[in-house]
Amino acid sequence: MKKMIRMALMTAAMFMAVTTVAQAQGGGGGRGGARRDPIVILKDSLKVTDAAVLAKADSIVKAAATESAPLSEAARGGDADARTKLMAVTTKRNDAIKALLTDAQKADFDRLMSAGRRGGGF
Repeated sequence: MKKMIRMALMTAAMFMAVTTVAQAQGGGGGRGGARRDPIVILKDSLKVTDAAVLAKADSIVKAAATESAPLSEAARGGDADARTKLMAVTTKRNDAIKALLTDAQKADFDRLMSAGRRGGGF
C-alpha cells in the first residue's frame, strides 16, 4: 500500500513539473502574430459583409499562398532572393485585396496589416 501511495505522489509530482515547464514555454502561434490573416481582418476588424468581396479576397489569398509556398521553403533554406520575392508576393496580394475596398477600409487595412509586422514578418 505504501508503495502505491509513493508511486501516486511521484506521478503527481512529475505531472506538475511537466505541466509547469510546458506552460512556461508559452503557446504556439509561430511568429507571435507577426503575420496577419487578411480574411480575418476583413471580416472581424473591417466588418466586410459583402460575400463577393470576401470570395474574391479569399481567392487572392489562396493564389498568393500557392505562389509563396516554394518561396517560403527557399527562404527557410537561407535564400535571400526568395525572401525578397516572398515580400513582393505579399505586397501584390495586399494591393489586390485593397483594390476591393473603399478608401476608408484601405487605410484601416494597411494599419492593421502593418500592426502585425511589429515582430518582423513578410
